[in-house]
Amino acid sequence: MIYLDNAATTKPDAHVLEAYAKLSGDMFYNSESLHGGGLDANSLLEQARNYIKKYFDSGKQVIFTGSGSHANEIAIQLLLKERKPGRILISPYEHLSIEAALEPYSDIYSFTMMPLDRNGHIDLDRLGEMMEGDIALVVMQHVNSETGYRLPVEAVGDMCGARDIPLHTDGVQGAHKDGIDIDRIPGSYSFSAHKIHGTKGTGALMMDYRYMNVLNSHFHHESGTQNGTLDVPGIGVMAMCLSSAPGIERMQNVRQYLIAKMKSIGVITLDFDVAAPHILACATPSIEGQYVMQGLSSKNIYVSTGTACGRGRVVSRGLEALLGGRYGTSGNHYIRISISKNTTPDEIDTLVSHMYHILQEVRQ
Repeated sequence: MIYLDNAATTKPDAHVLEAYAKLSGDMFYNSESLHGGGLDANSLLEQARNYIKKYFDSGKQVIFTGSGSHANEIAIQLLLKERKPGRILISPYEHLSIEAALEPYSDIYSFTMMPLDRNGHIDLDRLGEMMEGDIALVVMQHVNSETGYRLPVEAVGDMCGARDIPLHTDGVQGAHKDGIDIDRIPGSYSFSAHKIHGTKGTGALMMDYRYMNVLNSHFHHESGTQNGTLDVPGIGVMAMCLSSAPGIERMQNVRQYLIAKMKSIGVITLDFDVAAPHILACATPSIEGQYVMQGLSSKNIYVSTGTACGRGRVVSRGLEALLGGRYGTSGNHYIRISISKNTTPDEIDTLVSHMYHILQEVRQ
């Protein structure tokens, strides 16, 4: 099996699973219990909290969540709790969890998409003009999960900070794969463990202290943002994942090799000035991406045709506009190949060989 869908989820590292199993046996206590076991579990949470703040060199508060999507939901609620009605600016590349989190506010706020240039980059000049007025919130990914495009988060953060506008950044695809100055984000930043070779069911939200509010008087966990017993072992290994070498240079080299190989068989690759090291968006103009994906799956090679949270059938407005405008194709022909620190050039060669045969069969 060749796994090339790491933007959907990554395989947990062996030492992470070993640590998770040990912590599950040794630290099974409820972190809210007041006896010695509960206090030990709570101490582990505080160690993880402090390590995450140190890793990102940030003064933001750390809230543990059940996933990246859960973190996005809490962030939206916190940032809008004390805000006046107005407009919310959203990048056209956002994850479905952002749309879900914003939907309850559709009667209070109007939503406006950020402008893109012809190459699919955020147009900062036009965005600056749009920020004048009654902007309540700005939402922007760190790295787009469909294309690997690295959005200009710090620059937009500076623009928001100068206007006292909160910014939420979904960092699920960027954390531990692309450097970022989180404290230039005047608001919040989310990430999850299973995207960085950890276990599923844990995430984190890093939030500016001034936006920390109790969301519900009946919420008793994580500063009044939620209920539910935390997965202490999962949170412990999430911090451990951040301490592991991310393999960025290795992924960059494999990604460049992949780009050259895709172009050699006539597959379009989407190019950006700044891209994450692990995601490559491709298009096969004459063949639907789903057909190629299923053909590769029959050979035990796993890629995707969209975000897993949309069951692989949804592409963002930004990607659809880019495919139709610059590349003359559509989301129907899109394929996402996402590598990890463990992906090898030999695996890329096998992928390309099978893709070539699939394309040739259809053309003939």
